[in-house]
Amino acid sequence: MAQADIDDFVLPEMTGIASAMASTPMQRAANQLQKVLPPGWRVEVVASSQGTARRGQPVLRLVMGDF
Repeated sequence: MAQADIDDFVLPEMTGIASAMASTPMQRAANQLQKVLPPGWRVEVVASSQGTARRGQPVLRLVMGDF
């Protein structure tokens, strides 16, 4: 039986797929918001630490750039 190395069949542009984060609605919203923010500002998706009902749920955090 012939030996085949599966790595030979992986396209170079697909090697980063394993490290890419899964796209979620919250991450897509963060990306859209990031596009319209002034330079230096950024959007982060973090786990909420406020309130008992939302604790641990993803929320958006705006971080102001250094001015």
